[in-house]
This record gives sequence, C-alpha cells and structure tokens, in this order.
Amino acid sequence: MAQFIAFEKDVEVLGIGILTIIPAFPEYARPLVEGLIAENNLLNVTPEKWFKVQPLLNVFKAFSTSYGPSTLFHVGVTVFEGFDLPPQLTDLESALKLIGEVYLMRHRNGELGYVELRSFDVQAKRAVIEYCNPYPCHFERGIVTACARKFKPKDAHFIEVELEKNKPSRLDGADSSFYVITWI
Repeated sequence: MAQFIAFEKDVEVLGIGILTIIPAFPEYARPLVEGLIAENNLLNVTPEKWFKVQPLLNVFKAFSTSYGPSTLFHVGVTVFEGFDLPPQLTDLESALKLIGEVYLMRHRNGELGYVELRSFDVQAKRAVIEYCNPYPCHFERGIVTACARKFKPKDAHFIEVELEKNKPSRLDGADSSFYVITWI
C-alpha cells in the first residue's frame, strides 16, 4: 500500500490530528504550514471536527517533498508529545499498544489500516510494532521514537527505533512497515 494515499476516499481524521502537526514547526514557519493546510481545503479545523484524511496526506506529501524525511520524523515526535496520555501509563509495552488505540480513535469511515504491537520481549530488550496505514514511514518512526524515549525501561541506558531491515517496508511499496525498538 502506498504512502500518502488513503485506503478509501471516505476515511476521516479528527481535527486534533491535524492541529497537532503545527507545533512541530518553529513560529516563523507556522504561517506556511497553516497555509498549506488551508490550500488542501482543511478549513476551520477544530479538535473535535472530522475531515477527509486525503487532504492531510497531501500536506504530509508536501512536507516530504519540500522538507524531507527529517521534518516528517520531527512532526511524528511532536505529534506523540501532544498526545493526552493517561496518568497511569508508565511502561513501554502499554505505551506502544496505546499508539494503535489512539490511531483508531482519531480515524473513522472505511478501511483505516492499523498500528499493532507485534512483540515485546523484556529479556531480549526488543519490541516490534507494525504500521499498516497511509501515513509516511518517517513520520511513524518519529511517533514510535518519542514513545520509546518517554517510556524507556528503567534499566535501559539507550533506546533506538529503526525500520526493520529484514522486511520490505512501505518505503519499498510493501503493505506494512515494521519498527524495531531495542534498548540496552
């Protein structure tokens, strides 16, 4: 499945999902970002209002084309940092599962795709999360990285998130992308 292309034309995203990308940019660039959002007919965005997802994906594609993968990654980090997390959430495994729940809460109408934690091995200090949705891989890796950093296991000194090297990803035209979280 391709990045930047909604699985179905009727899929919608909650306005909060649009608004959380704006703080990823410095103050001087925000008018450009807001203009790009408006150019894609995402008008009068409020947190609780629903919008077609394809225009938002067009915005992400423009970010990718104009600013590159580092910007998409940074937007993902900022989006995760903007999640309203439950106070009882304290561990990495639960936090990684929550990413999928938040994704489903912020999308509706048709084939949405999914985000699922596939494995979590405390002994091996390794977890794998799968993304099957139309958002760009670099953005997703930013979300997972921010989550991993915030909920790094107490015994971990270093934590890393990488696209699974032994599997094709949506960067290569695959249906899904797998992110490997490792810590030492």
